[in-house]
Parts: sequence; C-alpha cells; structure tokens
Amino acid sequence: MKLKAEELRSPKTIDISGDEPWLHLIYESFDINGAVPPARRITGSLTVTPSNYGLYQIEGEVHFTPTVSCSRCEDMIPWEISRKIKVRYLEQAPVEDEEEEVVERDLEPSDMDAYYIDAQGMMDLEVIINDFIQTALPTRLVKTTPDGKSCLVCHKDVSSKAVFQDAIKPEHSPFAALRNLKLPND
Repeated sequence: MKLKAEELRSPKTIDISGDEPWLHLIYESFDINGAVPPARRITGSLTVTPSNYGLYQIEGEVHFTPTVSCSRCEDMIPWEISRKIKVRYLEQAPVEDEEEEVVERDLEPSDMDAYYIDAQGMMDLEVIINDFIQTALPTRLVKTTPDGKSCLVCHKDVSSKAVFQDAIKPEHSPFAALRNLKLPND
C-alpha cells in the first residue's frame, strides 16, 4: 500500500485484515499460493503521523504465521511472528545540480534507520511490513517442544547434529584441489 505524503495532514490509521492485494508479494515470498487461511494472514494496524520538516512516523504492530521449512528436518512448520513497528519516513533530499545529476550528501547516523519517500512522493507500507517480517525470522528455524530440547516436528534432539545434510561431500568439492596447491613464499 502506498500513501501520498503530501495528502497526509493528520494521523492516519491503516487496519490490515490480511486480504489486501498489496500483501500478495509477501505471501508469495513464503510460497503461499491461492487463498490464505484467515489464521495465517498478516494482520495488524499502522498509524502514520506527519510531523514537521518532511518527517513521518509510522507505528503499529503486525502479526503473521507463515509456513517455513524446519532447519532440522525440512518439514514445513507454522512460525508465529508478532512485531511492533516504529519507523520514520523522510523526504528525499532535493537535487541541487542544474543538470539533474545525483548529488551525494553525507548521512547522519539517524538517517540510516529511516525509509525515504520516493520521487513520486509516496510511502510504501508493504516494504516496511516485509522488512519487519523477514527480519523477524531467525536464521535457524526449529520449532521446539516446551522444554526446548527437541524438535516439535521430528522429535530429534535440537543440540545434536543436523538430521539432513548436503549430499556433496567436502572432498568432492570443486575447490578440494586447491587444498594441495603449493604457493611461492613471499
């Protein structure tokens, strides 16, 4: 969903029910095709508040339960995500060169965690939601039992070696020949 920045004069709340067409790309990134069950949809609410000097605060919360591959057994498991969102949107710096070349400018540390209004003056809420959902997923996805010791799906010990491994053995790697390479000393 894109909002035109110049049309926002007062805070605007956007309720997300999960069946909005602009969420389709997020669902596709999780290989969810067709109708999304209501219990698994992205839901939540975002409030966009305009401030002075081209600053817009976006605050709210999103909930989503995508189905992801378990890092231990590769079975598909539902992974519950609930994230609070608090970000800033800033206006793009005006181009100051008469030939319309891009002018570089130094960024302040506070500018690094902000989103920028695009050249058409739009704020894209889908980008924010997608960023927060993708970063909410841990690098190792294992749904554990309440005691945290075994995988809830395959029941294997979480601290043990992986259940599945790559079929390619290290000695068959195309880089294995480099192991015996003799280099001249400097």
